[in-house]
Amino acid sequence: MSAERPTGRSGGAVLDGFRAAPGVHCETTMLGNMLRHAGVDVSEALVFGLGQGIDAQFFPPPPHASVPPMLTGRVGPGLVAEHACAALGIGLVTLREADDAGAHAQAVAALSAGRVVGVTVDIFHLDYFASRTHFSAHCLALHGLDDSTAYVVDTAQQGGAQQLPLASLVRARASDEGFMPSPRLHWHLDGGPDALPGSAADLAPRIWPAVQGAAAHCLDHGRGDDRGISALRRAAGELPGWGLLPRSEAVIPEIARFWRFAGTGGTNFRGLYAEFLAEAHALTGDADLLPSLTAFTDIVAAWTDLIDHVSAHAGAADRSAHLKEAAARLHAIADAEEAAFARLLELSRDRTGTV
Repeated sequence: MSAERPTGRSGGAVLDGFRAAPGVHCETTMLGNMLRHAGVDVSEALVFGLGQGIDAQFFPPPPHASVPPMLTGRVGPGLVAEHACAALGIGLVTLREADDAGAHAQAVAALSAGRVVGVTVDIFHLDYFASRTHFSAHCLALHGLDDSTAYVVDTAQQGGAQQLPLASLVRARASDEGFMPSPRLHWHLDGGPDALPGSAADLAPRIWPAVQGAAAHCLDHGRGDDRGISALRRAAGELPGWGLLPRSEAVIPEIARFWRFAGTGGTNFRGLYAEFLAEAHALTGDADLLPSLTAFTDIVAAWTDLIDHVSAHAGAADRSAHLKEAAARLHAIADAEEAAFARLLELSRDRTGTV
């Protein structure tokens, strides 16, 4: 672990020598900062790829509710950190407390041991966050606490290093409102291997099992029609009916904005996975990865085109036809992703010698 010592504060601790590294996604930003402070300097894309983070999940609107459908592009909260740490051979401690005092004590104890703390929060209670909606599956890297202030790292989109009133952090951690709430959940690293991974020789053997796990996961139709490739196809099948949603002319462009910018959106993670495949190629030197890298680069472009199209829904001359075209584009993306994952699954099985 890092040799730096935390600075004692009344009622808390602040890590000395901590250097913030904002990323494009909250959980990979969180874990990347935890790892880097522990001496494991790996890219955000590698964290995401080793964490088998690529996926799709579809959440239809609840009956009689004004909540729009949600299509995400990653596995559930916490799984990226769990898988990435397992791949790197580093222990990950997951804790949850029933009350605010216990959660605060947990965080102070980990900080006092020189560890960055990962926490889940509801963005509604973050003073610096522009959104005024509840979303409780957001992650922060916490590197300090004192009597009045929490020192955190968020994504680059949210300003990176932030100082947050302690009362705001307490409310954000305790919230059970919004999407996937996980009140007072935190993670910290637990030691590490004798030789911390970081070189190409250390990391290359870890690539193929992670690729195989992610590809098999996305292609598994047994998970239901709301997960993986099946989720993309279900969303595409339902998309023409989104014109009947309440306030559809405002809601549908907002869905597109979510896909483009939000941390759980679709195209963000396709871009991260393309970056991971490029890094995997550099680490392994395996030329057979190049077609998959090209495929995911094309998939990112197709998502971008789809988002541009959906964003223009309100101004379309024929909104019904516009949504049918969007559905056709999403079906084509599902076809492309299924083919890309099938190739990666076959290739990774060959390289690992497993089924």
